[in-house]
Amino acid sequence: MRTRAFTAVVTLALSVLVPLSGCGYTTRTNLPEDIRSVYIAPVENAIDLSGESGPQDRYPIYRPGVELDLRAAIVNRFIFDGTLKPVAAEHADAVLRSKLIEYRRDPLRYSNSDDVEEYRVSMVLEVVFERAGGGKEVLWSQQVAGDTTFFLAGNRSVSEDDAQSRAVEDLARRVVEKTVELW
Repeated sequence: MRTRAFTAVVTLALSVLVPLSGCGYTTRTNLPEDIRSVYIAPVENAIDLSGESGPQDRYPIYRPGVELDLRAAIVNRFIFDGTLKPVAAEHADAVLRSKLIEYRRDPLRYSNSDDVEEYRVSMVLEVVFERAGGGKEVLWSQQVAGDTTFFLAGNRSVSEDDAQSRAVEDLARRVVEKTVELW
């Protein structure tokens, strides 16, 4: 009888304590404590449309104004996230610099008559997140990509402009997540 009672108590204790222990994931940021604000520099357009392309190369694509949309989306995503406050350069603890290095529209699906039915729009930014001030300590630097797919016809069809907006939002989300989580 004592063994059964002891087993019941241990089982009850474990069933309460194990779920409370969690798996080590936290929603806290890993940013240094002194970084509370960020200046988001204008996105630089580094897509070279003047180069020659061969038969195997993809033709470079550029949508005018996409770098303005990217900066606005990144600012809005920082505001939505709330971890870092977007501010003017002179008041910032850190600076986020980015360069648009690729914009692609790749066909994904074809119809029986070889017409494109679905595309993927993808953009790649080269991003540097660094402390503001004279030292310019780089906290992270890498290429970040955002993308989406879209259909040209049917009940799931959208315009390329709408798809571009979704890809911009995806890219902004990834940049902000990388910045505040610093994994």
